Amino acid sequence: MNIALIRIRRASHIFLLALLCACLCSAAHAKRKDVVIMSNGDHFTGEVKRLENGLLYVETDYVANSIGLDWSQVDSVQSTATYRIVLNNGKRLEGKIEKVSGERAKETDFLIREATEEVQVPSVEIVSIETKKPTFWRQLQGAIDLGYSFTSGNSQTAVNVNTNAAYRTARWEATTAYDATFGGQAGASKTNRQDLQWTFGKFLNRNSYLLALSDFLHSSRQDLTLRTTLGGGYGRYLKRTTNSNLSWLAGVVFVNESFDTAAGQPSDQHAEGLLGLQYSLVRFKFGEFNSQLLAFPGLSDTGRIRVTTNNSINIKLTNNFHFAFTFWDNFDSRPPATAKRNELGVSSGIGWSF
Repeated sequence: MNIALIRIRRASHIFLLALLCACLCSAAHAKRKDVVIMSNGDHFTGEVKRLENGLLYVETDYVANSIGLDWSQVDSVQSTATYRIVLNNGKRLEGKIEKVSGERAKETDFLIREATEEVQVPSVEIVSIETKKPTFWRQLQGAIDLGYSFTSGNSQTAVNVNTNAAYRTARWEATTAYDATFGGQAGASKTNRQDLQWTFGKFLNRNSYLLALSDFLHSSRQDLTLRTTLGGGYGRYLKRTTNSNLSWLAGVVFVNESFDTAAGQPSDQHAEGLLGLQYSLVRFKFGEFNSQLLAFPGLSDTGRIRVTTNNSINIKLTNNFHFAFTFWDNFDSRPPATAKRNELGVSSGIGWSF
């Protein structure tokens, strides 16, 4: 087995173990008594965890996992914890929060108490709220999706695994994701695709950021032993609301790739441009849609272009579980002579968010 592929698998195993630790480390602790009052008069007492994609998550003693409340229907919030808050103009704040009734506060119904000042803004301008947690593991957020299919007629099996995790602060965020698909059929060769990615984003003023990217891809269908992509660029949010985000990215990456084809084992190193779009949309009581499109026009290999896309729809179930439907595609306009130009896949499965 290729040494590079072994390294990908070892790194992916470490990543999966880290995610397991993150889940296990969410141990029971003394719960706060935060209070949330809805516009219809319902009261919830527990811990206000975060506001994400239009949902305010509250963890109580009498419901398994967190309850997702429609932010537009939340009338007031009282909490003693410290949070990191992002506004739709890109400003980032850190402090204690309080949301009061709209009738009492009119336009500015959301109060942020920082260390040295108080800031009042309309609640509709709040993009996200995250608890400032005491440990690294408890600050992690992510999901694990698993899918399996079997066809008895031709003894064909397919397994797909999709995992991701993110760690965010007021000034930067780090994310990692591992996607794998394994397929096999009686009397035929087995196929597999594995993709391990890390990103680090440094927030600049307001809606702009710098991003560092590393990606390691193996694809047996495209005869790709390993493609290592390292680089980064500058990005900016075009639109950011409580329910949706749209941003673009431009930069440069350096690529080292090796193939194992019928014609030999070619390898190459070259520079590519990076152009990307990312979009996310959440609908209350339904789920969320995430899409990423990246284009890599050749710089040192003029005329060549690679395009990758990853898209997912997560439909909410119960207790932080969801049904996941994903579509991905890898296109290479100039692969080795006997390698495939394009590979795409569709998968579905059950996932759990933490």
